[in-house]
Amino acid sequence: MQIDRKKISFLAILLSLPFITVATPGLSQENSLNFISEVKGDVNIQRSGRKNYQKAYGGELLDSSDSLQLGKGASTKVVCNNLFIWNIQSPGEFSVSSGCPSTGKPVLIRNGSERAPTRAPNDPAIPYIINPRDTAILSDKPTLRWNAVKGANSYQVQVRGPGVNWTTEVKQPEVVYSGKETLQPGSRYRVIVTADNGVSSESEAPAGFTLLSEEDAKRVKAEIIQLQKQPLRDESKTLALAYLYKSKNLNAAAIDLLAGLVKQGSRTTSVYQLLGSVYQQVGLHRLAKEQYLTALKLAKAERNLEAQAIIQTSLGEIDIVLDNLQQAFESLQAAQSGYRNLGDEQQVQQLQQKLDDLKGRLTS
Repeated sequence: MQIDRKKISFLAILLSLPFITVATPGLSQENSLNFISEVKGDVNIQRSGRKNYQKAYGGELLDSSDSLQLGKGASTKVVCNNLFIWNIQSPGEFSVSSGCPSTGKPVLIRNGSERAPTRAPNDPAIPYIINPRDTAILSDKPTLRWNAVKGANSYQVQVRGPGVNWTTEVKQPEVVYSGKETLQPGSRYRVIVTADNGVSSESEAPAGFTLLSEEDAKRVKAEIIQLQKQPLRDESKTLALAYLYKSKNLNAAAIDLLAGLVKQGSRTTSVYQLLGSVYQQVGLHRLAKEQYLTALKLAKAERNLEAQAIIQTSLGEIDIVLDNLQQAFESLQAAQSGYRNLGDEQQVQQLQQKLDDLKGRLTS
């Protein structure tokens, strides 16, 4: 197998970049995250900039400028960005800013949209890293998982980083780190997997993790305990924890939680939508697409127009990375139609720019 020296140089540059572990102080309230966790009866949302209310299904993210409208006998619970549960049990109209007031430093944030997507197609012939990948972790004994390569009988697994130079060989595409060298809090580690046919995960892109510092880990664990005590149904609490993990860049933990709900047979659109979002954030585009397609099917069944538009936009972004340009065009076009029906002209215009760009690429 020939070595591409330019690719190695590019990978070395990537590895030299700083690795973000947790949310930094002073984040704008525009980045804060509030979401509807439970809905009973006639509950509607009015988005800022839109004239009409839309039905709430549960799982929707809320801006402080949005409003909720409840009919007679309806109720809803909103998880606020400071982990406070806003429980509305009476009819009327309520501004999100009144129930989830601004805090100095929000706990839940939207930390995915500002990260550049990994430009990697997840070639099935490569043992690319699945977990932990572009993530912070709490445990110093992480479970390492990668893509099973067809025809491979064994894999060499390496973990490299400050004070650690660990190698083992396994037959299955999973192993728990068991090195004698202790992972150092705050340090960045790289995972490298090589199949017995010589193909390495490094052929795709560098992947790894950072063990949270003791201070950050202590803070996150306290927030987890706080959230676990809140009066939410089991699935709602798990979804809230997944949002908390994602806010702290604990992507591996968020994936494990959400994949557990999927395995249990969840039929909640937002579960598959959020799992797709985390996969997309760490560059696992094929796995993200699989979850988004399930979420889209569920959203269509419940006639959830906003969820459909959001998911179709994400599917378009993923198919651009996977070089499925015609599929990307069709998804973005469907998303634009959905936003037009919702009266969101800002999203319509933003999607038009993407469609114009795609149209040029398709006809060139």
